[in-house]
Amino acid sequence: MLISPLKAVSILNQCNLIRKLLALKGYDSEYKSTISIYDIRNPDNIAFLWVTLATSQFVGDAVFPYLYANDMGKPVGVYVTIEGLPTRANIVHSNLPRLEFIANSLFTATNLRRVGLKVIDVVHHAIDPELSEKAMKEGGEVRKWLESEYPGKVKFLYVGRDDPRKALSKLAEATRILKGKRDDFVVLLVTNEGAREKFKDLPVRFLWPFGSQPFKRILSLMAGVDYLVFPSVCEGFGLPVLEANSVATPVVHCWFPPLSEFSSKEFNFVFNYEDEVLVRCGRAQYWIFHDYPPEWLAGMMDYAIEVKKNDPGEYEDYRVKARRHAEEWDYRKVYPRLLKHLKVE
Repeated sequence: MLISPLKAVSILNQCNLIRKLLALKGYDSEYKSTISIYDIRNPDNIAFLWVTLATSQFVGDAVFPYLYANDMGKPVGVYVTIEGLPTRANIVHSNLPRLEFIANSLFTATNLRRVGLKVIDVVHHAIDPELSEKAMKEGGEVRKWLESEYPGKVKFLYVGRDDPRKALSKLAEATRILKGKRDDFVVLLVTNEGAREKFKDLPVRFLWPFGSQPFKRILSLMAGVDYLVFPSVCEGFGLPVLEANSVATPVVHCWFPPLSEFSSKEFNFVFNYEDEVLVRCGRAQYWIFHDYPPEWLAGMMDYAIEVKKNDPGEYEDYRVKARRHAEEWDYRKVYPRLLKHLKVE
């Protein structure tokens, strides 16, 4: 089986889980940046899966091999994400309407259907509980290290790029507001070096550039902090929230779709958004921003600090609930539905 993934950290991690499940079912799989006619005609290749962004720039090259494989009777799947609405130019001047999409969230599915594209299923992203369990064990050492570096402080972690969707400026402003009230916290950052200027003179520590560390190390770091903070205003899925919960770490985030599809108000620290705003992203799509004032993020971080410091029993209960909840997204439970589209039972 051939898989053509978009080379993004979160997508590659999900592709690795798909391949792991295929191996458990006795199938070999291989990554290919481009699936050719030769690949489709090769009798050893029995099915094909594209995992990518649902805009012509990324999925357009899949149209012809998809249709060709389909005509040959070989199973095909196009598993996609999108953070907003594809532009009309993406649809009118492309063959995307000839594809059948499997969406990674109800939010993605709704946006694609709004512009007339065909969505045949919704399969959420997943986690690997065994990997999460190992990360939690290693996270104990991380927690000791962080406590020696920042004794008595509540540790927040941000992991992600610095781009407009991720709203790092809101996190910086929220941190500035919080700094004016208290000094018993620190924000750890795994992001682009260019974000340093936003956080100048604030209680933060840059650990590594985003994408420079193995996923296992990032997951262990998530397991070793008190909270993940996720300031994003626009997602196709929002995988770090689920990953942090899988290692029993509560998350501070805005409550908007698609995060609201798999997160929970029972143990994560969430707040509402104020407005939806369409933001043009090149020629590909209109991002849907779920805007909020940074004061709301600061207020929820403040409350999270209070819970961690003053009610440890409640905090530990949130950790247990987060871990248990995330196990429902075990890749062995989630991805069989995706593989059915490839005729894998």
